[in-house]
Amino acid sequence: MPMKAVMIGAGNAAFHLAPALQVCGLEWVQVYNRTLSKAQELACRLKNARAVCRPEEITDRAEVYFFALSDEALPEWASRLRFSGKTAVHVAGSVPLSVFGNHWAHGGVMYFFQTFSRLTPSPDFRHTPVCIEASDTDTLKLLEDWAGKLSDTVVAMNSAQRKALHLGGVFASNYANFMYTAAYDILREQNLDFSLLWPLIGQTVRKIRRFPPHEVQTGPAIRGDEAVLEQQARYLAESSVGKEYLEIYRLLATKIRERGKSRSR
Repeated sequence: MPMKAVMIGAGNAAFHLAPALQVCGLEWVQVYNRTLSKAQELACRLKNARAVCRPEEITDRAEVYFFALSDEALPEWASRLRFSGKTAVHVAGSVPLSVFGNHWAHGGVMYFFQTFSRLTPSPDFRHTPVCIEASDTDTLKLLEDWAGKLSDTVVAMNSAQRKALHLGGVFASNYANFMYTAAYDILREQNLDFSLLWPLIGQTVRKIRRFPPHEVQTGPAIRGDEAVLEQQARYLAESSVGKEYLEIYRLLATKIRERGKSRSR
């Protein structure tokens, strides 16, 4: 029998996760969001879910409650809703399982290690790692079953490990994407297409799939080419777009040189 579920939140993660989790045996009965239009947008992607925007409208007749909220909002909501005998699951990377305290009979985490955006199609969940944690063995087995129906990579980890993974993702995805933004701006200023960088980006990814990233670092900083580093710094300083990135460029060059020196010892 499908388990009746409620999604608390209708942001980017919920927008992609809720439809995917339907195939795992979840029957969404409600989507809550403080903005009704966002709740309705997500509810329309589900089979029989009703959109609500007032906390008092959240049903107590579901079996599992998923929380897809910001890290700041999650603690308040985890203690705000207290439905006896129910299961609560959150999908955050940096919030510990202990956020549920003693307010719920069962607590769990399903952290889909992926980036989500309304602007892009849902990711390939089969190749998306799902990190799970639970307050008890039965809940862990339940999460493992759900995750296994979506992904080939299901990893049980504690809250500290998940927090480290999330931070690694911030560097590897969020901060890396900002570097792509810098490159995009610099090229656009000279009427160059960003697609010129795609082969370089692709080759870099292929290399770090085989070797530790620091072992395949290239460029003027790791070579200690001070003339090129200074030339590029001057270019940024004199560019209307580049000025925004000069401080970051110098800091990264310094850190790469320091790491290169420690590696060569």
